[in-house]
Amino acid sequence: MSFVIAKQPIFDREGSLFGYEVYLRRSDSLDRYPEDVSYNKATFIVAELIGEIGIDRISAGKPIFMNVTLDSVLNKVLDILPLKRMVFQVMHARAEIGQSIYQNALRRIDELKEKGSTFSIKEEFYSSKYVDLLNRASIVEFSVSSVDENKASAVRRNGKKVMITKVETEDDYAKVKHMGDLFSGNLLGPPAVVKEFEIAPFLKSTLMRMIGALNTAQSIKDFAQIIASDVGMSAKLLRFVNSAYFAKRKDIKDIVQACAYLGMENLKRFTLLVATNDYAAVENPELWKRSLVRAIIAEEIAKRVNPKLTNEAYLVGLFSLIDQILGVDKVQFLREVNVDRDIIDAFTGKNTELLEILQDVIRLEEALQEGGDKLTDLVNTLSNKFRMQPFDLKNKLLEAQEKAEEMLKI
Repeated sequence: MSFVIAKQPIFDREGSLFGYEVYLRRSDSLDRYPEDVSYNKATFIVAELIGEIGIDRISAGKPIFMNVTLDSVLNKVLDILPLKRMVFQVMHARAEIGQSIYQNALRRIDELKEKGSTFSIKEEFYSSKYVDLLNRASIVEFSVSSVDENKASAVRRNGKKVMITKVETEDDYAKVKHMGDLFSGNLLGPPAVVKEFEIAPFLKSTLMRMIGALNTAQSIKDFAQIIASDVGMSAKLLRFVNSAYFAKRKDIKDIVQACAYLGMENLKRFTLLVATNDYAAVENPELWKRSLVRAIIAEEIAKRVNPKLTNEAYLVGLFSLIDQILGVDKVQFLREVNVDRDIIDAFTGKNTELLEILQDVIRLEEALQEGGDKLTDLVNTLSNKFRMQPFDLKNKLLEAQEKAEEMLKI
């Protein structure tokens, strides 16, 4: 999928160029954010590309304004940027964040300010509820349609600048020019493409690093420390452990408790899910869903025919379509990221037990897609082999679909 990094000029009250807002957009529409890309991932991509291209080539020495959500401000990738020339525009996260994340975000903002960064807040934060955030900002942003004299005067009384966005017409500009200090909009300067790129290389490199890291974490404590240091990962872990995949009477709300509850093997699965979700949800969502279904079915079969192979069977199912999802040689890729030999041998044919489970899983998953008599006939044929009643096997297949849907939301 193709995207662009775009920049749009920001002007001061005298009409002089003040800086550029730099953001991720769809290649077919510079006015549209790519909804399939999480804000955390967008922060990573934009920061990486600013670092790669260089701030001088993008803004000719002027400040760069960059959107960050309250959770993505915690992303350490921001530290690679020339912080003294960055204005971070804080906006709401897509999902509700708790008080602890909010306090961590405030501490992170203080840290970045000490390093020279400036902060601007979007108008949704202009309320008494976010007074701590407002106090840390130097700029408050309003759109043409929402700004008024009272808001602009109140912001200035607090020693902050007013930025007015979405200035689209001469009438807009005449209406708000005396209220603002900074202005942007298509009338003053439309967005321009800085770089067009395919998102795959960024997401694929993240995926490979995370899969490779599975073999370096030696304990649950190692995993807990890694996850707790990343707010996005923490939120996803809690969603995962509280999903339909695990039957519990009470929700888990603590990272350490969640890690202990899952255990090492499920934590490895979680890491794989997070890493691959980021990539596959954009590039190949249907193939990724099928991989998840296969993994869950393989796990259920292995529990019955050879419980010692349960975890290996799950990963064989999960990686069964990785070549199509990533556009790589499957065996070579799995070797590069140091996946266990037993799993690789299932794809080369050396591990006949896992290969046979995979072949049956593929038949069931494909029959599940078609449904009808084909599914019924295959379930009746294979149920004895798996030491299950036909209705139980069919229910497990349907549950696999439901669980895969849940995992896609993580």
